[in-house]
Amino acid sequence: MSFQSDLDQNDTNNLSADLQSTLAISHQFSLRHVFRGGAIIWCKHKGKDYYMVFRSITRPSRGTQLPGGRIERNENAAEAIVREVREETGVETRIICPLGFVYFENPADNYSNLQIYYIVRPVFPMDVFKKWIHIDGDLSKQQLECWCAPVDKSADFLAIGQDKVVDMFKKWLADHKKAA
Repeated sequence: MSFQSDLDQNDTNNLSADLQSTLAISHQFSLRHVFRGGAIIWCKHKGKDYYMVFRSITRPSRGTQLPGGRIERNENAAEAIVREVREETGVETRIICPLGFVYFENPADNYSNLQIYYIVRPVFPMDVFKKWIHIDGDLSKQQLECWCAPVDKSADFLAIGQDKVVDMFKKWLADHKKAA
């Protein structure tokens, strides 16, 4: 399958490099491709920003993660993210806005995934200093330890690549504080 642009080649050649970088670029997914959704669960306490993370007690090798998972065929990304957050943390959330995406490819295994991240907020107030254990609502029934991490601290404790999502969130927060 090829990508068809509304711009012809002459139009593309006349665009600045910055504008060209914002245009959609075609890329063929691997044979085993998965669409995933993830969330920054944004909590606040006394003007300080936090985000929620979890680690599997049952499967500790997976590391500390942001909530997220596969987008099923019968749901859109926002629905999947709200569902995955509820399954992995037990927290009911509402979508604030899209944040960005991360693309991962492993050519050796012919595997790729596109992870779409949204910022979500808890529907009910959260105690950002409390840890809790939640049993994953999917078939795995993993025991998950959940807690909130402060945005102003390093996110290098997260599973590979997820610190970049926190960096996107920090930039989003800074941009929105400037606009306020």
